[in-house]
Amino acid sequence: MKVGWYVHHHGAGHRTRAMVVGRELMARGSDVTLLGSALEGDAAHPSAVTSVRLAMDAPLPEAMSESGADVTAHGFMHWAPLGHSGFRERMTTIARWVQVEEPDVVVVDVSCEVAVMVRLLGVPVVVVAQPGARTDGAHAAAYDAATAVLAPWPAWATDDIWHTSRATEGGHGTDPRVVAVGGIAREPTLVTAPSVAAGAQPTGDEPGGGRRTGEPSRRARGLVLAGSDGFDDPDLPDVIAAAVPEVDWTVVGGRAWVPDVHDHLAHSDVVVTHAGQNAIADVAGWGLPAVVLPQSRPFEEQSHMGAVLASSGMAQVVQLVDVPGARWGDLVRQARTDGGDRWATWGCEGAAARAASLVEVVAGA
Repeated sequence: MKVGWYVHHHGAGHRTRAMVVGRELMARGSDVTLLGSALEGDAAHPSAVTSVRLAMDAPLPEAMSESGADVTAHGFMHWAPLGHSGFRERMTTIARWVQVEEPDVVVVDVSCEVAVMVRLLGVPVVVVAQPGARTDGAHAAAYDAATAVLAPWPAWATDDIWHTSRATEGGHGTDPRVVAVGGIAREPTLVTAPSVAAGAQPTGDEPGGGRRTGEPSRRARGLVLAGSDGFDDPDLPDVIAAAVPEVDWTVVGGRAWVPDVHDHLAHSDVVVTHAGQNAIADVAGWGLPAVVLPQSRPFEEQSHMGAVLASSGMAQVVQLVDVPGARWGDLVRQARTDGGDRWATWGCEGAAARAASLVEVVAGA
């Protein structure tokens, strides 16, 4: 089976997800090719994977910006600038690869333009869903073009975390193309108790994840995950560390970015993290007590994620408007008191395998 996987270049999460599921597909004998502009620098990158580097399609040249050039095809797409050589090269490289390699399926994570174009080339498309308010025409076109929509969260969270134009027409449960596989974590989870299905509602009695126990005499270790772009407020990690001095903090993200946080997660007792999908999946996979700080992102994606985590009781959540008055010490202590037991219902165990199986089904394997 030949799989193409388009990787959006903003942030590190799209690339990491491609690496994790790509590794699973390759283990099953598939030929996987990643197509993107920023495919380097991730320890999860399978050594045998093929990659195709795509030209950058942004930003607009100054002259085009000043002319008010149409970049959305009158609102039909998100980014389709007229006369942009990088955009043209990017799209023709993908089309040429499809023509030459004749893939069985292409996973798009994520681009409305690429999803529609690949489908028009006669190739089945799996679109990876993103949290947030995705009710615009471009997202509707991409979802309509998809043979399947891969949702990297548990099924019980779909209607609250992912708002689309289709949701206003009766919800997502009636559309068999939408398949929630659970959170796709960077590393295999350490859950040893019976697994919880990706579609199960949290009850509060679930077993924990990969959290470590023992060593009662040592100081607590905390991890701040700020993402590849860092927090919107770059001073926030210092504020948190100063407010909770009884915890030894390590900051990862922004200027302190590292490609693989496995070792940091393995030695942490509590995490303060942004609400990006991969960060949440990694924390859930390890079953760590967490304080989640949704950042300002397009389509309110992290706000939607935070709201679901708060309502399910999985983590302490501080939305942006509440950051100035946040009592960090109380939040961290409450997170540690609650523990991370409810993370098991995020469905990380087996999520990469379920994602790979969906890709195989769409490819007709």
